[in-house]
Amino acid sequence: MLIFAKDISQRDFIHSAEGQDSDIKKYMDYQRCLFPYTIIRGALDLAYKEVDDILNYIDNGNQPPSDANRQEYPSDIPGWYQTRFPWTASFVKIEDMHCLLVILIQAMDSFRTHEKMNTYHLMVIYDSVSNIIELYNNLLNESPEKSRDIHLSQGKPVFFDDFINNYWPHLDWMILSQPDFEHAKHLGRKQKIELAIQQRMADGEEPIKALKSASKAFNVDTSSLHLLERGTILQKFLNLETASLDDTPYNALNEEVDSGTKFGFMPRVDSEFLINMHHLQNPRTPAPEH
Repeated sequence: MLIFAKDISQRDFIHSAEGQDSDIKKYMDYQRCLFPYTIIRGALDLAYKEVDDILNYIDNGNQPPSDANRQEYPSDIPGWYQTRFPWTASFVKIEDMHCLLVILIQAMDSFRTHEKMNTYHLMVIYDSVSNIIELYNNLLNESPEKSRDIHLSQGKPVFFDDFINNYWPHLDWMILSQPDFEHAKHLGRKQKIELAIQQRMADGEEPIKALKSASKAFNVDTSSLHLLERGTILQKFLNLETASLDDTPYNALNEEVDSGTKFGFMPRVDSEFLINMHHLQNPRTPAPEH
């Protein structure tokens, strides 16, 4: 199973303060109506089908294969790829994305191991999730009966930005780029890294050197640096890292922390839900420091 910021196999989150605040209860009811595993798995399956269809089309001399189910093919394949998977297409060739999707789908079928992802994996899933949530939300509005075939939630629209805030550990591939959503949970880290880079560039460092220098203080990993340098993707960055069977990747979420609110100390996961609830309700207002 892929390791995210929260366990995508868990749906029954109970917030320690939801009995004291109707807004928290409403927000947590929304979280419980989502199917996080299905959102990720469905996104990967859809992306794989689309990319596989296009690669088969290319391999067949830009003609539909005889066994193809796809009805239409883009006349401008690079343009289609850039539009359909905007972040991934900026950094990864479509053939490498296909390889990444195969690796990620295989990991989703493994419930006895935990797999650590790098920035390439997180970016590919980000684009894929964006696409399937857009499809699902449109079906809810236009053809509710068809939305049941995807079934990402209990009939409720999925808020993409909130989903990313809750389940992504970072968005480091967006460093020095303009995000396409608010992503307020991750914006502070991005801004601090970019400020450090700009300060080093002001001192005369070249952009790539400034990026590497600034990365150390923020634990920007090597996959992020390699991606942002736009180098040819290496095999080691395609692969996932299997966590030790002794690792408990979500234990830290149960640690008691000061929520910075009237509710005082609570499990870290509950504090994070409060932060993300604030961002959903007040997208342009900074959350309280926790």
